[in-house]
Amino acid sequence: MKTLPPKPEPPEDSDCCLSGCEFCVWDLYDDDMREYQEQAQAIRQAFEASGLAVPEQLKPERLRDSIDPTMRAFLDMERDLAIKAQEEKDKETIEHKNEEED
Repeated sequence: MKTLPPKPEPPEDSDCCLSGCEFCVWDLYDDDMREYQEQAQAIRQAFEASGLAVPEQLKPERLRDSIDPTMRAFLDMERDLAIKAQEEKDKETIEHKNEEED
């Protein structure tokens, strides 16, 4: 079975300049944490499928990030806004291409 990599460490508060950088240290941590959780879930499912006891470190409550809830809400809002902006941009591109074809 695969070995779970080390859990990502959150950045220090002083690592973030709070200026809305495109690649904020918190976004990078969030991406690393999501990847870590996906890997852990795959390993946990392999344990469950084989009938073996799931190690404590693979239990969902141990896989949560250690971000302050306020920062988590801010990051989630930032991610949602970025996704919405990209969707709107994609929609405008499609509409523009359709207009050119007409």
